Amino acid sequence: MVNEQIRNSRVVRVLRPAEAPIARAILARAFDQEAAKLIMLPDERLRHTFLEWTVNARLFDAMRYGTVHGAQVDGELGAIALWIPPGVPALSLSGAVQAKVALLSKIASLARAFPNIVRVLLSDLSGAIALARERRPPVFNASRGMTWRLDLLGTLPEQRRKGLARMLLEKQLTRCDQDGAAVWLEATDPVNPPIYERFGFDTIAHIEGPTWLPGYWVMRREPEDHSSSVD
Repeated sequence: MVNEQIRNSRVVRVLRPAEAPIARAILARAFDQEAAKLIMLPDERLRHTFLEWTVNARLFDAMRYGTVHGAQVDGELGAIALWIPPGVPALSLSGAVQAKVALLSKIASLARAFPNIVRVLLSDLSGAIALARERRPPVFNASRGMTWRLDLLGTLPEQRRKGLARMLLEKQLTRCDQDGAAVWLEATDPVNPPIYERFGFDTIAHIEGPTWLPGYWVMRREPEDHSSSVD
């Protein structure tokens, strides 16, 4: 009976550093079908390798703060969320260096990815430059004060529509409300902003990006005050 309850339970927990490889693999698969990724890296194996490489640095830093959360169902991890605490840069230099060194064995494959990425970037360089310039003010406004950042949130394709992302969001947002902290994020998939709005996020800015990027949103959620709620 106990084993059956454990097997069918749904849990959100802090991931241990030893679980970084599985978290990296889950996030790489979660973002594998994003439009910009498909355009920049049409080769599936190369795209997955590149995603693991880029995710690893951000994962490395968040692991140090104990803010990588995993949602598991039936005893298996199905979704990962990376949260960056207030006052902490999203990516430190030491984290970037150490995380990328850890994947040096992939360097030959990664080198094959860069020419196509550069080609795509150059195809609409003015749009990319405009996005980089226009995102600064809304990011500054969204991250002001005591604010957490939702850096990454990804769910395995086969584990979607099971409420795992909701579990991850609700757990951290409840903590933020208790601490009186806001939360901000960046989104590039048009599907996501309406979902985040259901959790109280408002769009600070919607910027039309380069042709290879469906869009760009900066969103912020103010803490909710539950002190006057009736039990």
